[in-house]
Amino acid sequence: MRPRTALALALTFSGAGCATRSPLPDGAFVRDPLPAPQLPPAPKPQPLPAPPALAPSADSPLQLAEVLKSIDAAFPLLYAIEQERVIAAGQRLAAEGQFDPTVRAGAVDQSGTFSSTRLDAGVQQATPFGGVTTFAGWRQGLGNFPIYYGERKTAEGGEFRAGVNVPLLQNRDIDARRARLRAAQIAERAADPTIRRARLDAFRAGAQAYWAWQTAGAQYRIAKDLLALAQKRQALLDESFKAKNIGEAVPTLNRRLAAGREETLLASERALQQAALRLSLYLRDPAGDPVVPQAEWLRQDFPELVPASPAPAQLGADVTAALAQRPELVQFQLEKERRAVELQLATNQLQPALNAYAQVAQDVGIAKKTFTGSGPFDTDRTAAEVGATFEVPLPFRNARGLSATARAQLAQLLARERYARDDVTAQVQDAVSELQQAYLRVGKAREEQRQAQRVLELDTESFKAGQTSLIDLNIQEIAAAEARVKVVTLLGGYFQAVANYLAALGLDATGPQGGAVLPNPAPQAPPKP
Repeated sequence: MRPRTALALALTFSGAGCATRSPLPDGAFVRDPLPAPQLPPAPKPQPLPAPPALAPSADSPLQLAEVLKSIDAAFPLLYAIEQERVIAAGQRLAAEGQFDPTVRAGAVDQSGTFSSTRLDAGVQQATPFGGVTTFAGWRQGLGNFPIYYGERKTAEGGEFRAGVNVPLLQNRDIDARRARLRAAQIAERAADPTIRRARLDAFRAGAQAYWAWQTAGAQYRIAKDLLALAQKRQALLDESFKAKNIGEAVPTLNRRLAAGREETLLASERALQQAALRLSLYLRDPAGDPVVPQAEWLRQDFPELVPASPAPAQLGADVTAALAQRPELVQFQLEKERRAVELQLATNQLQPALNAYAQVAQDVGIAKKTFTGSGPFDTDRTAAEVGATFEVPLPFRNARGLSATARAQLAQLLARERYARDDVTAQVQDAVSELQQAYLRVGKAREEQRQAQRVLELDTESFKAGQTSLIDLNIQEIAAAEARVKVVTLLGGYFQAVANYLAALGLDATGPQGGAVLPNPAPQAPPKP
């Protein structure tokens, strides 16, 4: 191009739409993509909102839905991950900024033999359409110029110019600007599955903490009931000892048993406190601060809750649903698109750089003739120029290396995606297995509890009749209590398995629907007598 073209200033009109076509060129060795899961629209990120005020009581205990609502409203880690959407939007905006108009200006005042004044200003526009770049500008050159710089002289009104540069091979379909923009657009879309994954993990952790707290509360009540039996019996034994109906050994033995049960109660109280503190991380007050749930908020009917019966025969449907819903697989789809853009850019570098350009220039104003006023010193002129440039780096080692790297990264990503699909399948299978076994174990544990309770009733009658020793009665009381503990432990494990099952399917725990194996995951109240 002519020297004045090199001084042109760059202007870039950023279009609302830019070239976003294709991710994968032919021969990219990327298998057919999975159908994109339909994710719910993401809420706009806002400052930490206040969760609903909590007012549970013994008549209205704390419900799982309240905990999940609190997580959704004010869990700090969810708020933090929501910022990924803002970060990605900012990066996309920065990438669009590559197409902002660039303005340049300069001025030179030269003294001496050839005194002159030169001004130059212009704009340049890089567009996302075929790599075309346009430019326009104005310059003015007044004074005396040597013969070899005759083109610097303009009329008094200066010279206006405009032109366009069009890549014909390299940078036509894609260039570094458009590649960066496409990658930023993909990253913006990838923020949604990232946030979705964090929500699933938070809801699962919150639900499991809630059921662990309910389990610890039920175990505490069992330990308290077991101690109450020994204390009640101690009063009767002390009266019998005072009446000299029994010896000292029996009430002393019962005191030892009561002391052991008091220690067990203290251990249960510590476990309940620990579970409550863990739950407080997910339960927030209107100010967003953790709320340690009180013992009065526990469900008294927890041991009698009826677990829903799973249908393992529907496992295949759940696996299919998980593969369509899990956000990790959406991330792989988007990552493949990003890698494909990198491959397309690397392939673009294998082509020679062949660019065509055209420009026009027109002087305006009164011309001041110097010397003959003709040839390069003719200031009343109109100029039009077309041309082409060609550049090729032999033997393309940089481009070949980038292309080989991009292809290897795509192959690497496909292997990871295959493993992720297999891992999701295994997670769903394991979650259903855990759910089914937990359900069956709860049923067997309740049968064991009924039998242990019946044995205790029989031994209690025998003890009152003097036919059973206190040691034998203690064994049966402990066995009955252990059976009750087993029931509540397994019941809590079942509901924790439900939370894990929903997360494995990629389902939001705040919704009422489950999967094919467990359509209704909500706990059922015990039947009324």
